[in-house]
Amino acid sequence: MATPTLEGQNRLRYVLIVDDEEKLGRFISIVLKQIGYIPVACQSVAEARKQLDTRDWDLVITDIVMPRESGFDLMRWVSSHYPIIPVIAMTAHTTEAIENQLPKLGFSEVVYKPFTIDTMRQAVQRVVPLQPTVEMAH
Repeated sequence: MATPTLEGQNRLRYVLIVDDEEKLGRFISIVLKQIGYIPVACQSVAEARKQLDTRDWDLVITDIVMPRESGFDLMRWVSSHYPIIPVIAMTAHTTEAIENQLPKLGFSEVVYKPFTIDTMRQAVQRVVPLQPTVEMAH
């Protein structure tokens, strides 16, 4: 009996986490690793750009407010260099200016700090599911 296959169904899912707070990046990495993703955390937009050139990434999760360059800067760069990679924004700031920018730049999801483990896990799984749903034909 032949089994249906989907391209990429069993492929590993690489997630780049960008946050200047090292502990938060590590925490998100642990959560994602426990559910089957391959996370890599970095602390700056410059470091993220270097990481993005190293492999095929499935998702970027970025803080918005960081020193030097922001998550908005990273989103613009990802959009122009790797437009197929979805990006989730994390922010503790809910000013009107930030709220207006998020949808315009094309973020796939927004997770507001402080967030629960489930909130982050659900956002990631909505954007990049580990295994796509396959309907079997009888």
